[in-house]
Amino acid sequence: MTRILKLFNRSSFWHNAALLASSTVLGQGLVVAVQPILTRIYKPEDFGLLALYASILSLLAVIINLRYEQAIQLPKEDAEARYLLLLSLAVGLGLSLVFGMAFWLLRDILSNWFNTPLSSYFIFLVPVGLVCIATMQAGSMWALRHAQFGVLAQTKLQQGVWQAMSQVGLGLLLKGPIGLMIGDVLGRLGGIQALLRIMPRNLTNITFHSMWRIAHRYRGFLLYGSWAALLTAASFHLPFVILTAFFGTAAMGQFNLSYRITTIPVTLVAQSIGQVFFSKAAATRTLAELGRLTEQTASMLLALGLPIFGSLFVVAPEAFPLIFGTEWKEAGIYAQLLAPYLLLSIVAHPLSHLLTVREWQKTLLAFTVLELALRIGAIYVGVHSREMYWAVYLFVVSSTVVTLLSLVLFFRAAGASWRGFWKRAGRWVWLNVPIILLLWGMSHWIKGWGLVGLSGIFAALLLLGSLLHLRKEGI
Repeated sequence: MTRILKLFNRSSFWHNAALLASSTVLGQGLVVAVQPILTRIYKPEDFGLLALYASILSLLAVIINLRYEQAIQLPKEDAEARYLLLLSLAVGLGLSLVFGMAFWLLRDILSNWFNTPLSSYFIFLVPVGLVCIATMQAGSMWALRHAQFGVLAQTKLQQGVWQAMSQVGLGLLLKGPIGLMIGDVLGRLGGIQALLRIMPRNLTNITFHSMWRIAHRYRGFLLYGSWAALLTAASFHLPFVILTAFFGTAAMGQFNLSYRITTIPVTLVAQSIGQVFFSKAAATRTLAELGRLTEQTASMLLALGLPIFGSLFVVAPEAFPLIFGTEWKEAGIYAQLLAPYLLLSIVAHPLSHLLTVREWQKTLLAFTVLELALRIGAIYVGVHSREMYWAVYLFVVSSTVVTLLSLVLFFRAAGASWRGFWKRAGRWVWLNVPIILLLWGMSHWIKGWGLVGLSGIFAALLLLGSLLHLRKEGI
């Protein structure tokens, strides 16, 4: 880890993003490496229950700090930012306890809703996971404010290592999904250690009146941002809950594996670059500067996403049963469906911080209502088809439409030009698309590990070429 920190010690956009991405690659790379082991230790039903648990956490995570952690970047004075940090942590701890108690009291009702019995350990792990998430979200924003990219990198690395080792070890000792869920929590606990070390220790001059004043000053994040974030999370994670309730944990386990594997590039690239982008965007002084930064970042993300998801689209149905076992063939089909949507998502996800930078909470709230309506409407039609495949297909189509609309909104918020974006990004499209089409044509003659290896080589070469060119441009 020390070598990585020394290697990327400059403060440019590229080096900060590369530092976070490289650490995430190491951490999540281990998580990916153990997946073929996990799919042979655990059943699809176990992954389905993990998906339900993760969806609940993800749904509540966006409001666990009432979005006050998003404002930590904005104050000019560090003292005001410290108040926001403490406010975020206090709110997160309080709401975690409230949600935990609610789950315990409503355990039977929720079991009926989810069509899945919720065990005692499931209920207990919900508030524990939420406390970890609240701490990580607030601590990460504090680290970003102080440009502590090395600490963020360490957080990502430790989370991946702890999660992978815990899930494998517990899977060998315990039967059922409990190992997957406890491993998830242990990964989060491992990740927050570095963040805890940089948080302020001095609590003098902290008064209730001052906390209330800060809460009132940034109430827009609570009144509009929290609701918008909740609706956005609901539009994405509620379909997972609905699919589990209607099609069972086994079917959801197949989709969960495909989603977890295919979204790893989004985690590696989009989240790492997104955090650096947020820091840079918050520091811009003019709308023109923000627009140029947005165009440059969007084209860079497209350059990184095309070889990854283009190759995934071609190889996924062959690769999944080979790597994870023959019973996971259905997951490969779902991965192929997800690829086009994830390509757009890897571009849009980091840019979502623009609405926070511009404090467009009302616009965000209005957009998320539309987002929720489109996704839930698609799932409603899919559920009534009584076919999991069509439910997933409609979910992907609606998510793609939502992502395209969100890109339009983000570009407008930044004052970015689509012509400027295409001028930068067009070269990557013309480079990648012919090679991906060639690979797709070759897939009719080459099968099995040969196709997987060839796709990996093509993707690696295209990605390396993109990285070298981006670095040459000084990005």
